Amino acid sequence: MIKFFLPALLLLGLWGCAAEMVPPTTQFNAVEAEYSPYLKAGTATLSGRAFLTQPGRGVVKASGRDVTLDPATSVGNEWWSKTGKVWAHRSLVPSDAFARARRTAVADAEGRFMFSDLPTGTYYVRTEVTWEIGGDYPTQGGLVGQLVAVDSGESKEIILNQFLDENSKEEQE
Repeated sequence: MIKFFLPALLLLGLWGCAAEMVPPTTQFNAVEAEYSPYLKAGTATLSGRAFLTQPGRGVVKASGRDVTLDPATSVGNEWWSKTGKVWAHRSLVPSDAFARARRTAVADAEGRFMFSDLPTGTYYVRTEVTWEIGGDYPTQGGLVGQLVAVDSGESKEIILNQFLDENSKEEQE
């Protein structure tokens, strides 16, 4: 009797776990759906300048650096909080949908950049500003970025000279 009861109980337990699992295709479709509004052309424009001020008051601009614009979806929010602010992980992207929705611009000699034809939404804009000094820690500077919302037809200008998110924006106001 025990030989029959134990496998039946095990099978019943496994069946209960399987019933609660969300199929991977459902999760994939939900992520894809979150990105679909960001894949269309819109009428908003986002421009700005990226730079860092050195301790000696010198200014280093993001000249020639890639500036990325990523939708603030559930995946994007998690990426930003865990990876997007970390210099060592600056080139990682979490998914194909994220990579397809990412827009990239190159900062000019003054650190200026522009994204046009944006759909209404909330985005993470980010770039790197670094300089070399030699010695034990030759690369100085790092990533700068912030969370930005744009509406249809809006033209917004920002300054990237630190990392800002929802919490730090509130502290500055």
